[in-house]
Formats: sequence, structure tokens, C-alpha cells
Amino acid sequence: MSGSDMAAGGQGWVKSLTGDAEIAALFGDATQFASFARFEAALILGLAKAGRIDKADAATLIGQIATFVPDHERIAQSAVSDGVPIPEYMRQLRRHVSGPGADMLHFGTTSQDLVDTATIEALAQVIAVLSDRLNQLIAAIDRLEARDGTNALKAITRMQEALTIRASARIDTWNRPLEALRDRLPALREQVLVLQFGGAVGDLQVLGKDADTVAKAIASELRLRWPGHSWQTSRTPLIAAASWLTELSNALGKIGQDAAIMALRGADDIEVSGGGTSSAMPHKQNPVAAERLVALARFNASQMGAMHQAQLHEMERSGAAMTLEWMVLPQICEAAGAGLTAAIALIQSINRIGTPS
Repeated sequence: MSGSDMAAGGQGWVKSLTGDAEIAALFGDATQFASFARFEAALILGLAKAGRIDKADAATLIGQIATFVPDHERIAQSAVSDGVPIPEYMRQLRRHVSGPGADMLHFGTTSQDLVDTATIEALAQVIAVLSDRLNQLIAAIDRLEARDGTNALKAITRMQEALTIRASARIDTWNRPLEALRDRLPALREQVLVLQFGGAVGDLQVLGKDADTVAKAIASELRLRWPGHSWQTSRTPLIAAASWLTELSNALGKIGQDAAIMALRGADDIEVSGGGTSSAMPHKQNPVAAERLVALARFNASQMGAMHQAQLHEMERSGAAMTLEWMVLPQICEAAGAGLTAAIALIQSINRIGTPS
């Protein structure tokens, strides 16, 4: 099998259905390494505020950090043996930076601080991107309800026809959970956008009395909140993000499942343009967008279990738990992003819901 065939079978066409390139890039090497550099620069600034480095020397070091270009391939190779990208990243950065105070690079911090904070910065961008898409989707559903809300529709309970309802009743069941998720975004940002800073064993002992000064300086520079302690074995911020994303996928899956069943019932329920074609039955228009929403919802529901497994850190740090988290969380973000894009397309493709009264 050729390389191109493997790409198509492994990630190519599948990713076009289930992935989200914009979200994936937020967890890519370039974005993560840029976050590491911001953390190291903010740490130098914090050390200067604590009097550990001369302010002029700190400014020089920060300028050098800003020009650092890491060797991505070498970092990836070393991560196989180190378990994290930071040791090789720091080896390269230390070769790049010189002058008074350079020995204070990475002082008082550790690999997990950089990786966790990079993840939080990525989540900040994920929330911003998905917030915008969520607003688009809610607006599209509002337009659909304004147009077709008074149409007649058969309610379905336990897979059987029940009473006649207005189309607005079903559309509202789609929109209300989305509006509730949107309303929770300010609280989610407060809970998620927190600095991770604990040092070697989580208690910042190397920094002593300067720990709080340095932590607050880093948090301020990165526009994050300092909770006053490390959360390296208490993964609440990441669980909160994953939970919100999974709830979002479930709300989108409800829309998809309803739309797919309505399509099966026929034109009295829904008319949709642009359905998927069949290789064997040219007359069909498959509800592909709706099916994707159901699949993505089920995927994220299953991944949430893995996120809870990743909460189990033994003692002060778990390499196994961290690795599992790195595998799962970006996929949850991508699936939620792909679902929002598919849902917007689905709603916009609906020509009519229900029958005009």
C-alpha cells in the first residue's frame, strides 16, 4: 500500500468527515511550542519582579526567547524517550539564550507546567472559535423557527406517532440546550482559563517566598487566572472543558438524530437539500450531516470516560494519565468543532419543516 493510500484510509477522508483543521491546529506543535516560549518569557518576567533577575537582563532574555525557533522533529524524537517534549525543547532553548540571568531559564518550574498551560491556552482559543460557531447555529435555528415554526408536525413518542404539534415545539428542543450552553460560557472560561504552576512536585518549593509573586506575574502576562495552587493532580479545569464540549456534542446529536428520523418519515416532516448520494441507489439523498452529528455525539460521549480515567494520578504526577489526556482532549475538541460546522450546514439546508397549517 502506498503512503498516499495509507493517508486516505487512515486519516484523509475520515478526517474530512470527523475532524476540524482549525481546532486541530490549536493543539499542533507550532502552537504548543509558541505557548512554551510565552511561558518561559513570562517566568523570566516574574523572576525579575521577585528580584531574582535584573530587570534589564530579563528584558534581554525575553527578547532572545522571542527569536527562538525550535527543531520540531528532534523534539518529537526525544519525546519518545522523555515522555514529554519539554526536556529537548529546553536543551535547544538554553543553547539559543545567553548572557546574565540565562541560568535562571526554567527556574522553579517543570515540564507539566508548560504542557498544561499550553493546553489551557489552546482551550481558550477553542472556546472562542466554538462560541462564534454556536452563535451562528443558534441564529440559523432562530431563522428556521421564524419561517416554519407555525407548521404542523406529528409528535413522536417511543417511536410512534402521537399528537400534532407546531414545528416550533421540536425546534425549541434543539435550541434551548444550545442557548443554555452559551449562557454557561462565562463561567466555563472562569473555571478553565487558569495557570498551571507547581514546579517539580507541585508546591513551588524552589521559589520559596517568591512563589506567589512569580505565579501572579506569569498568570497576568498570559491572561490567565492564578488559583493560588497547582492543579497538576486535580484536573478540574480540563474535565470542565471536556464536559461542556461533550454536552455540546450531545445537543447537536439530538438535532442530527431527529433530522435523520424526520427524513425517513418523509416530506410531511422535513425537506432537505443537498443530501449525500449513494453509489448503488442513485434515487437516494442520504442525511449525511445528520448522521455525522449522531456519530460525533457518540464519539465524544465515549471519550469522556477516558477523560475521567485520566483524572487518576498516582501521588504527585502520573505520566500515564497525562499521556491519555493528550490523546483524548484534542479529539473531543475537534469532534465538537466538526459537529458545530455540520449542524450549521444541516440547519441551512432545511427547505421546510412540517406542513403549513
